[in-house]
Amino acid sequence: MLSKNPFLCLIFFCFLFSYNSNIAQGNKNKKSVEEILSKLNPRDTIQLLDLSYKNIKELPNLSRFKVRKLNISHNNLDTLVLKNLPAYLVDLDASHNKIKNALKFSCSVDVFGFEESDNISKYITNINLSNNKIAEVSFLLYKTNIKRIVLSENNLNDIFLYMNGGKLNYLDVSDNPKLSNISTINYVIIEEIKSDKKTIPIKFINPPKITMVPDKH
Repeated sequence: MLSKNPFLCLIFFCFLFSYNSNIAQGNKNKKSVEEILSKLNPRDTIQLLDLSYKNIKELPNLSRFKVRKLNISHNNLDTLVLKNLPAYLVDLDASHNKIKNALKFSCSVDVFGFEESDNISKYITNINLSNNKIAEVSFLLYKTNIKRIVLSENNLNDIFLYMNGGKLNYLDVSDNPKLSNISTINYVIIEEIKSDKKTIPIKFINPPKITMVPDKH
């Protein structure tokens, strides 16, 4: 019956091809993190490193790799160790985890005379931390081109921004019922803020005055 109907034959072979492709994709997704990392060359620039849906509980040390986009979403991370992030990172997706520790993203910042150690790539432009349990987060980004930050569906009380008068294209803080304001010590332009509230006030914190004490003669 099937051989007498070319149309049914075509449908059957399309279905068979799709089925085999799905099996191959499924086998690919079953590769362990260790297996994936063992095949990476630290000298290569990796456009996308997809470690999503790997049941990762601790972020492996990726700092030796040159990765442009890292997807570690849909895992079981409760802590994001920033020093383990890869070099040259542009896009970070750490959504749908269990991250609950206070996060401080910094890059080449001198705040009040104290130098912050670099812990994220200066090339970063997109950060997605949605669907976690983060209560506090700060971005001390002096020499970066950060454009998009997604923090929806967390437990945020406050967000601290220091961007040296920079411009942020998009900030998503929706589904954070405890969030009352965004704090900053300088003027930050935010083109679009997505929030459940009508307005999210930006609270300016005045830097402390440093009084010079003359040397005693």
